[in-house]
Amino acid sequence: MYHRFMLLAVLLIFGSPSFSSAAGWELYDDFSSGTIDSQKWNNASTVSTISVENQRLKVIHLSGHPNKSGWLQLVQDPANILGIKASITVSSCTGDVRTRLGGYSGKIGANDVWSALQLQPGYDRIYSFIELDSPSPDYQWINDLHYGQFRRPIELSGNTYTVSMLFSTDKITYEVGGLGKIIYRYATNVSPTVELFRGIGTRSTNGDGPCTSYVDNVYVFRP
Repeated sequence: MYHRFMLLAVLLIFGSPSFSSAAGWELYDDFSSGTIDSQKWNNASTVSTISVENQRLKVIHLSGHPNKSGWLQLVQDPANILGIKASITVSSCTGDVRTRLGGYSGKIGANDVWSALQLQPGYDRIYSFIELDSPSPDYQWINDLHYGQFRRPIELSGNTYTVSMLFSTDKITYEVGGLGKIIYRYATNVSPTVELFRGIGTRSTNGDGPCTSYVDNVYVFRP
């Protein structure tokens, strides 16, 4: 029921030349230290190697890990981080691997709302999705709420895209520099969640790889 009902609450805005407002965004990490700062990030990935190279985050998603995700999780004040923005360059990639921003944005009933913005060069697309997950410790998929796709096909490999996702009490806004916005408006009440995960990572359904991406200039949005 949620699937049919909530897909109607999507607004697509294409052709937006730039991010609508800089207010509230602040630099979280530009990796100029040359290392992954443990005061800012939790690196618990077992399906990717994550390092800093030439003052950019380098993420290599490894092959042989179907339906597994690798994440670099933001750890500074996640309760007050309502948005993530980063410049992402996919260097080389095989198969269905995607590089993404992700996080929980609220609850509908007893279940948590999970959302991600994904760059998938093997399919020449950037897309957003939202799903309902059962609460901790199961984190099982319950239902899909939204799927939105930016203009395609686009040339992802070798090009840099600035992408963001921004949570608020009534909507989620996804934006890609030069490609516009996708705005999903909740069609039912969304309450706060204790699941405060925010991160940058990779995933493959088929176990494909390797896939190398670079991430730079990570910003967060605080109210």
